[in-house]
Amino acid sequence: KDITEKVRAEKALHKAKNELECRVKERTRALEIKTNSLEEINTAIKVLLKKREEDKEELAYNVLTNVKELVGPYLKKIKKTKLDDTQKTFLSIMESNLNEIISPFARKMSLKYLNLTPTEIRIANLIRHGSPTKKIAELLNQSPRTVETHRKNIRRKIGLGGKRANLRSHLLSFDD
Repeated sequence: KDITEKVRAEKALHKAKNELECRVKERTRALEIKTNSLEEINTAIKVLLKKREEDKEELAYNVLTNVKELVGPYLKKIKKTKLDDTQKTFLSIMESNLNEIISPFARKMSLKYLNLTPTEIRIANLIRHGSPTKKIAELLNQSPRTVETHRKNIRRKIGLGGKRANLRSHLLSFDD
């Protein structure tokens, strides 16, 4: 009797072991399927997020470009007309408000999108790296006065014209 009991117990144990191994294999397969599915979903989400970021950058560029190309020239023409003090004030407020509207977009755009000339981009990069006007003039074989004019143009193009903000700090904010 003991031997029969022992054989039955071993068979039951073997059967239980086989069932457990089957369950483990099934669950492992199910987990692998879920893992693959999650990896595919993760990849799809990354692609969608990248596309969304590209779309945001394109929208920002379009808004910035449209304001600069479609509104800017008319503001310049209006400035050249004879305006009384009240009209000049309103025009100044309108320009300031437009700059405030586009400034979040402008901050995110790199210097090449701000209609800077190649020389202005070089000077802006040197300013960002802390080079003073005289050093920039030496490096680019230009007079300090020419570099000052380029600095003034850069300030105007990035919306700092007439403001006392630090040009280097503002240029460094484009890296954020």
